[in-house]
Amino acid sequence: MNWLARLKKIDTTPTAEATEPTKPGFVGFVAPGMAPMQKNRGDSPAANDPTAGAHDPDRWAWPHSQAMTGREIDTFTARLHHFTRRGLAEPDAERVADKLVTRDREADDRRLCLECVHLAGHAGIWGCKNWQRAGVATKPQHAQLSVALVIQPQRCDGFMDQNQQETIR
Repeated sequence: MNWLARLKKIDTTPTAEATEPTKPGFVGFVAPGMAPMQKNRGDSPAANDPTAGAHDPDRWAWPHSQAMTGREIDTFTARLHHFTRRGLAEPDAERVADKLVTRDREADDRRLCLECVHLAGHAGIWGCKNWQRAGVATKPQHAQLSVALVIQPQRCDGFMDQNQQETIR
């Protein structure tokens, strides 16, 4: 019998059951394809499949790693722009915005004066327009704020977020 005739006789449909190995000395069983999973009643893609979860660009970001999600990156960029517009040097603004990513992840309720609508002026000449409620001064002429205070996370009774919604304490 020639090779072509032998190939035509071979049944190529796989069996659903595992079979014993055909080679002597081989320990194991041979089964076709992936077995269905009980939890989702479907086939599980390979762990290294590049198309698995391709629709979710944040699949490897926080909380699975320290990488920022797309939303965190957008917030970081907006904060960086806002802080530099307020007079912080870019390296300082980046450092502060990075610390705020950690603050948000830890659900810390402290805020910065830089995030408040009542902060007036720019770097070096900052002041609080809500100084009485914030408790930072006894007279308006004493309401000037140091850089250390402006970038210090704190709980302030006079804080109002940039979107004009007063925070609830």
